[in-house]
Amino acid sequence: MRLGDEVNLRARIVEVRGERFRGGKEKIVALLADESGQIRAGWWNPYVADRLTPGKWGFFSGKVGSWEERPELGNADFEVFDAEDAEDAGSPNFGRIVPTYSLRPRQRRPDGTEAPEIRLSQPALRKMVWQALGTPAPEQLPDDLPPSIRERRGLMSRAMAVRQMHFPETMGDLEHARRRLAYEELFLLSTGIALRRWQVEKLECARKLPVTPAILARIQARLPFRLTEAQQRAFREIAADLAGDRPMNRLLQGDVGCGKTAVAVATMLAAVAHGAQAALLAPTEVLAEQHFRTLEKLLAGSKVRIGLLRGSSTDSERAAFLGELADGAIHIAVGTHALLEPEVRFEALGVVVVDEQHKFGVEQRSKLRAKGRAPHVLVMTATPIPRSLSLTLYGDLDLSIIDALPPGRGEVRTKHVKEEDRPKVYDLIRREAQAGHAAYIVLPRIAGEGLDEAEAKPKGRVPKQLWSEVKGVQAEVKRLKQALPMLRLGALHGKMPGEEKDRVLTQLREGRIDILVSTQVIEVGIDLPNATVMVIENAERFGLSSLHQLRGRVGRSGLRSYCLFFGETKTADSEERLRAFEKLKDGFSIAEADFKLRGPGQFFGTAQSGLPEFLVADLIRDQRLLMDARDDAFALVRSDPDLKAPEHASLKARVERVFAGRSRLMLVDVG
Repeated sequence: MRLGDEVNLRARIVEVRGERFRGGKEKIVALLADESGQIRAGWWNPYVADRLTPGKWGFFSGKVGSWEERPELGNADFEVFDAEDAEDAGSPNFGRIVPTYSLRPRQRRPDGTEAPEIRLSQPALRKMVWQALGTPAPEQLPDDLPPSIRERRGLMSRAMAVRQMHFPETMGDLEHARRRLAYEELFLLSTGIALRRWQVEKLECARKLPVTPAILARIQARLPFRLTEAQQRAFREIAADLAGDRPMNRLLQGDVGCGKTAVAVATMLAAVAHGAQAALLAPTEVLAEQHFRTLEKLLAGSKVRIGLLRGSSTDSERAAFLGELADGAIHIAVGTHALLEPEVRFEALGVVVVDEQHKFGVEQRSKLRAKGRAPHVLVMTATPIPRSLSLTLYGDLDLSIIDALPPGRGEVRTKHVKEEDRPKVYDLIRREAQAGHAAYIVLPRIAGEGLDEAEAKPKGRVPKQLWSEVKGVQAEVKRLKQALPMLRLGALHGKMPGEEKDRVLTQLREGRIDILVSTQVIEVGIDLPNATVMVIENAERFGLSSLHQLRGRVGRSGLRSYCLFFGETKTADSEERLRAFEKLKDGFSIAEADFKLRGPGQFFGTAQSGLPEFLVADLIRDQRLLMDARDDAFALVRSDPDLKAPEHASLKARVERVFAGRSRLMLVDVG
């Protein structure tokens, strides 16, 4: 044995003694022997002596160190036996692959009070688990997976999997056990999704809104461009849903600028063509305003009336909107969360479109849907969602993907710039402004150093001292007036009054602003064809998908465009994120990279999205397993939708137990 080696020994205890040192410290020393020789073992714990009996045998595990120039096993884990033979001893701690548990000496009760401190060593806890898992009766670990599925997928029993997770015979057995338990979690979730979908199809009957050739021709005549093949394919899938009496529950996703809005407009017009109303729900006033203006432009001169309701709407605007909506005079209602209020009533709501749906909770989406009799629902995402997330978060929705961009999109050159490059960045902005093009400068916070603590520190995000390093919109505008005095500046952020936002956006559209300094509020909802420069300050403070959304605000015409971002890479995570943003260009690649960097729980935020927390399954690693579990669950529910078969009794009880009182796990729940 060499110094520093981690060793496992089966040895006889020859002698045990205590050695005292200055200050009253005592070291327990044991001499251990086997057929190859002897070695000292030492512990700075006087109680160890009570467990060491000369003449007995034991297992010892630890690191070889040096004491007085002699090798010594320091503070080793050990277990003593009467039997000389290790196999007779049957130890859970030695001579096998052993688990290492997370030992937290003090924990809090659910009510927040501190529980009594319990100290357990790894060997002691392993022994307790070993004994608990020794001979579990079948009723103690019931297997909820149907035998036919277990056999087809080559999965071990649940009892065997639990035991092998703790005390595997081989590392291969450990992986088989992990796979079995991960599959079970994914299968239970998928079964709940399949049952939810079946319930919606069985219990609800929607109004049929067939897209006839005549209606399709009228819709196409209203669009100033021809839909791409990808857009047409998505709309054909939507039209097939609208023609049926089962309420559509469909997710539409695609890259930034792929034309999701055009498909949504066509969907709403299909409802209006049948005398039904449509609602478009947006998370921000800026996005709602953008949708409203787009619809006004597309439908100018038609009989279709559009209404806009925002939180900042005046009392008179609000009253007029509510009255016209209730009597059917408004055909398409566009709005923010204000659309969800009880006094908002539709005469005949036929289609609901939810944009950036991940920013709305389950309850909010259900409130809007409840304003009609089983309306058809289309939800859209700002950026693509990784496949494994779409199968879990949105597992009860059909999926349509727009996987191509419309023609005429300009190239957006993306570059990570340093502080010393700032003069060059400003020169570029100046040249583009002289050519009649606009620029955005985006920052992650509103005010400068004079904020009070509540404003300076977002809840639960970053420490105040870090947050205070980030620039604010007002401070940036003041600085840019000195750096670029000849250019016209505008400012936009979420706390501005609605009238002031409208004024700034109007000036921007009319070409009276050269540089718009803004917070992340422009991430979606700004469509300015002549914008060619996006500058992002403190890019390390944005998520990867948000950065890609911001980049999508430029390059929306054939003009060459630029996305330049400043950002410090003080951590490996921020460095990897910014490197990925600079390298990757399409939203699908961005989404997968963001998912892997942040993990499932933070991709949208677990609490808001309803993403379940798995104990074993990993949505990144287990994507193939998820597909298998989903296929099996949906096939099972199709064959036995009420889970009445005797072999499904245990599964039914488990699913009801897992989902009871947890409506957020019923995922999107637009039904």
